[in-house]
Amino acid sequence: MKRKFFIQLFVLAALVVSAFAPAGEAFAASSCGTGYTVVKGDTLGKIATRCDTTISALRRANPEIGNGNLIYPGQYLYLPGALIKGSGGYDTYIIARGDTLRSLANRFNTTVDSLMSLNPDIKDANRIYEGQRLVVPGSGGSTPPSNPVPTGKSYIVQKNDTLKKIATWTNTTVDAILAVNPQITNANLIYVGQVISLPDSVTTYTVQSGDTLKKISVRFGTTLDKVLALNPGITNPDKIYVGQVVRVY
Repeated sequence: MKRKFFIQLFVLAALVVSAFAPAGEAFAASSCGTGYTVVKGDTLGKIATRCDTTISALRRANPEIGNGNLIYPGQYLYLPGALIKGSGGYDTYIIARGDTLRSLANRFNTTVDSLMSLNPDIKDANRIYEGQRLVVPGSGGSTPPSNPVPTGKSYIVQKNDTLKKIATWTNTTVDAILAVNPQITNANLIYVGQVISLPDSVTTYTVQSGDTLKKISVRFGTTLDKVLALNPGITNPDKIYVGQVVRVY
């Protein structure tokens, strides 16, 4: 009887603790997979611990963070193991713990030599790192382009974004965006964290309510310093206004 009583007491205590756990923590704990949306109170260290990775890996996987620690609620972070769909027959894979080029070559039906040619920054086939971005053949496959490493303009989809909104903000059209994203078969179906290509004609972005230069730099996969360098007229990065046209490329 005593044993049964203590078991029931333990279960009851566990239920009480879970009932009063902070909502943000509950959300965060269920968010780890191949992507994570930052919640209030998060730090890179907390996310790394919660998602069984490292701060260095998070920075490699999300180059827009740079060497700093600035993240904000609602920001989408890729985690090791994520596969980012691309265009032109090539995707981007974020290296996970335990991966090797040989195992990844088998996974993506290619060879180690091909992976190294697609990723010229890899000088030693035995030295790759968790969180490192790797260009890999897509499911459709194609003849390798002369410069397969993605160097074009891109945009990381945020919550509530639509292609129409993105087109308006970047002074282009939905049709023009679709033309450089053949993987998007339905203009109404895009998802948070998706990396989409932008037409070469895109050079600017119109500031929206709630924007900061840091958020804008994240959206376009660049850094705050680069955006400031392109906009010498902005002397205070904390002072931008809705409707302001900011150069991003």
